[in-house]
Amino acid sequence: MKRLPALAGAVSGLIALALVGTSSCSSDSSDGGGATGSGGTAGTGGGAGDGSAGQAGSGGIAGAAGSGGAPTACAPNETKMCDCSAAAEVGTSRCAADGSGWSSCECESYGAEISVSPSGDDAAAGTLAAPFKTLERARQKVGELVSAGLPAGGVVVWLRDGVYELDATLTLGTAESGSDGKPVVWRGYPGESPRVVGGVRIDSGAFKPVTASSPIYARLDPPAQAAVLTAPLAVDPGALTRRGFCKAASAGPAELFVNGQAMTLARWPDKNQNDVPTGLETAAALDLFGSPSPAVTGHYTKTGTSDGVSAFARDGLVGGLQYNLYRYTWDYQGQTNTAWFITTEASGYPSGTNPWWYRYSAELGPMKASAGGSGEVTTTNPDAVNHGFASIADVVSDQVWKYSGTRPERWQDPTSVWFHGFWKYAWADCHVRAASIDTATKTVTLADSPGYGAAAGQPYYAYDIPEELTEPGEYWIDRAAKLLYVWPPSGFDGADVVVSVLSDALVTLQNASFVTLRDFTLEAGRSRLVRVEGGGHDTLLGLTLSGAGTDAATISGDHQLMRSCHVYGSGNGGVAVSGGDRSSLTPGDNAVENSSFHDLSRWEWTYRPAVRLSGDGNSARHNLMYDMPHSAVLYGGNDHVIELNEIHDVCRFSSDAGAIYAGRDWGARGNLIKHNFVHHLSTWFEGYGVHGVYLDDCLSGVRVEGNVLYEISGYGILHGGGRDDILVNNIMAHDGAALSADRRCVTWLANGSPNNTPGDSWNLLEKLEQVGYQQEPWASKWPECAAIPDDWAAISSPPSHWLEPEGTVLDRNVGFDNGDFAKGSTETFAAYASMKDNLEDSDPQFTNESTLDLSLKASSPALSIPGFEPIPFSEIGIQP
Repeated sequence: MKRLPALAGAVSGLIALALVGTSSCSSDSSDGGGATGSGGTAGTGGGAGDGSAGQAGSGGIAGAAGSGGAPTACAPNETKMCDCSAAAEVGTSRCAADGSGWSSCECESYGAEISVSPSGDDAAAGTLAAPFKTLERARQKVGELVSAGLPAGGVVVWLRDGVYELDATLTLGTAESGSDGKPVVWRGYPGESPRVVGGVRIDSGAFKPVTASSPIYARLDPPAQAAVLTAPLAVDPGALTRRGFCKAASAGPAELFVNGQAMTLARWPDKNQNDVPTGLETAAALDLFGSPSPAVTGHYTKTGTSDGVSAFARDGLVGGLQYNLYRYTWDYQGQTNTAWFITTEASGYPSGTNPWWYRYSAELGPMKASAGGSGEVTTTNPDAVNHGFASIADVVSDQVWKYSGTRPERWQDPTSVWFHGFWKYAWADCHVRAASIDTATKTVTLADSPGYGAAAGQPYYAYDIPEELTEPGEYWIDRAAKLLYVWPPSGFDGADVVVSVLSDALVTLQNASFVTLRDFTLEAGRSRLVRVEGGGHDTLLGLTLSGAGTDAATISGDHQLMRSCHVYGSGNGGVAVSGGDRSSLTPGDNAVENSSFHDLSRWEWTYRPAVRLSGDGNSARHNLMYDMPHSAVLYGGNDHVIELNEIHDVCRFSSDAGAIYAGRDWGARGNLIKHNFVHHLSTWFEGYGVHGVYLDDCLSGVRVEGNVLYEISGYGILHGGGRDDILVNNIMAHDGAALSADRRCVTWLANGSPNNTPGDSWNLLEKLEQVGYQQEPWASKWPECAAIPDDWAAISSPPSHWLEPEGTVLDRNVGFDNGDFAKGSTETFAAYASMKDNLEDSDPQFTNESTLDLSLKASSPALSIPGFEPIPFSEIGIQP
């Protein structure tokens, strides 16, 4: 894993390509001129997680600097030509997907060449000297060559510099496929930057200032009246729709991109607005809010120090009693607990009869009532904006809720207002239009259900509101009149301005084989940018995928490869990979490698990861993933490998989430999570925290080995009651707790989780039956799974042991400076098959924490654990 940019041309090693005639050669002596990346924004302090089952939640932490925070050696996926020994070969050096350095020179030769250029002519010969104009004409020529029989070395289609605007999908099928040794390669010409765009460009000079005669002029604030520009749209802008966790969208509406960056539909609160104070734990005074009984809210003043932080007393008595706010840490049954209390007592765990409030956390936040008290107390003013979100003041019904403040009084057309929020849970978002807004009662009625209903305190924002064109980078579209309004960002004059149009993939590989898309940019579509459906041995190499309306790419088939791609700015996730067969355990052998994913899920926040693996036998290796609202990797199926990835600053807009996540499957056998570096995870929202590796809801048969889980506000590993999970050789440092474990299949049984209801997601036995778990090859490969009775009564009736987390191993792990090492009940750990040779709180002796070089010194106590395997830390993340 690289922490400093590599020198141009200094990185050795070749990228394996699905090409023939590849040889190594010396790099061109010219430098090639890498661009300098902009600095990443430092992560903000995370909120504290609520305690679960009486266990202490963890404190928030500071986020890591964005991966773009260090200067880059070159622009991600930039290419330059280099010298090759053979005259017929083309030499290319490529900048890594994270901009950290150049690859060594790669030399390829092809049996045939086709060239295409935006300035070409489809009536031309299609050569470098006389290129075609369109990708469709090049596709036709490829089909002719395939029909005639491809020469040895296959064919390359050179995309020359410029912009290719698509109004229809470029589909490559069996008629445009290659074969082993004769690939079909669509490739950006070395040293150039071709862009395939699913939209139309608008000359920035076509935008004119709004005037008093503009239909929206009077609705704008005076600063906006002086700044907003407008231009007509020649395309259908589409419509906003209900989408999110509540309903996945197949395509989005038109979006505005300036210099490759998505602009923001006019919204309130603004994305970067934040009124929530920090550092209250050591403040001289603070205010508490809520509607508790008795009324213990109000102003509190520091009276001294307790547990290393401020202790406070309320200014004024409540029912003749003095209430205090303080933090207390204590040990109970071998576990350390930290909590904040509002109580009439001066210190310690409350033991009196007066009502009191508590929060199991090192940080202040919402506090729950006890001993006859009622109502929640919080340090957050209900009118405050939390990192771009307002919060629901109260709930009337599933679709009717109340707001604080007066902001909606500005909005002249309330039925056109859209809301996006976590309406009930911080893992389920939904976009919903307003049916009405009553400013007299401060009540919003939604036009559709947000999914699970709504709850007071949950975050939301409102958007698609012309009155909220309040800062540079925001826009609004009058969809009926086809007029675009924008408050231009800096550098707008002469900028590249694109409005997305295409509602299907820009490029589709339909049952194609031995096709490579390489070294160019695909951007600005309303749906996916690339769809690989069926076929095999296709490659996405060195692509930049930005501004998708949904996922950047979807891949199915077998032996497909995505490598060295730079993926950012998607409306949903990065890439969804499926392939292989679970019942027969036939692997898909599809892989996502050496790619950078960041700033995803602009539209749909949850369960839209950088990489999603499904089926059997697929992998994600050597990737960098950061700056996302929810999980980085989701997986389902068997025999997937998730290894050597760096993941940080994800799960920022969520709670009860994990950077690497799967859940609710007794048959998740053979999955390997190994040698990943997951760090600096925290969230702005309250709930059940964010965690490194999350094995949710009795997930079973997963191996978690050799990972470094560092500075995570929740748990390094959350083990949710699964069977036969192997948790070994991991290092967990500076986390809320190294591990949290439970036996929820037992303790939740009375509430119907798990159950035997057909089709229910908690019907764990039914899922096993669907893959033939007691038949071959399952029975031989995983006999411990086949031993589970095919009888729900035998599984669930006392004194059955099948719902216990049996077979789980917790060995050879190292914990350091965590809130606790292993949180869980005695009954939970008694069911484990093994729990030994762990260092619960021992400095692992990292090489250099200040630079995040977390390789181990030779003197590390971890290396003295019998059987502990050194973690290849330098190999984690994007490699040359």
